[in-house]
Amino acid sequence: MRRIAIGAVLIGAGVLVARTLAPKLRERFVAGCERMLEQMPDNFPPKRMMHGLDEIRANTTRTVELLEERETAGVGHAP
Repeated sequence: MRRIAIGAVLIGAGVLVARTLAPKLRERFVAGCERMLEQMPDNFPPKRMMHGLDEIRANTTRTVELLEERETAGVGHAP
């Protein structure tokens, strides 16, 4: 019984430490990935994919804005 209690306390402490350190470790990991990606050539497939995602996001934003404009103008509604 005593071993189970000690194990539970150690696991709980481990979880608290992991929850405290996880955001900082994630920030460092993301910053490292961004630095590495910047050093790659422009035709490197992951870099091209990231640029493609930015373009898709911009197109999606433009499409949503156009749809909202049509909705406010009352155009495109079926009778």
